[in-house]
Amino acid sequence: MDEIIFKPIGYIKSPYENVHDMPKAPRESGDVVAEMIIDEEYLESMSSMEAGEEYMVLFYFHKSKGFKQRVPFRGDGPIKGLFSTHAPNRPNPIGVSTIKIEEIEGNVIRFKGVDMLNGTPVLDIKDII
Repeated sequence: MDEIIFKPIGYIKSPYENVHDMPKAPRESGDVVAEMIIDEEYLESMSSMEAGEEYMVLFYFHKSKGFKQRVPFRGDGPIKGLFSTHAPNRPNPIGVSTIKIEEIEGNVIRFKGVDMLNGTPVLDIKDII
């Protein structure tokens, strides 16, 4: 198969610098607010986004190194097959989280639901249908 190359559309500005301090899922992040800084060339793509709405964010686990096919669920639970988890170390280290927009100012999206490290590259944003 051919290699696939993605260009990030922006990055996450998060209070989390390491995996151990970060929530394991968006619903565990509580009231923590983070920012998505979107490249200004995509401002028109953001034109219909609104505060209060939920979106899926696809991102690159940029600190991921290798993977195992069986991993502890949520980092310390029972062993499961990798594809039954959200573990960051994957064959293609792509993550997905559901976020709720708090505010949009220019190319900056402030949101709740952060379970991403600071500097995480954003690959895409999709409306929840």
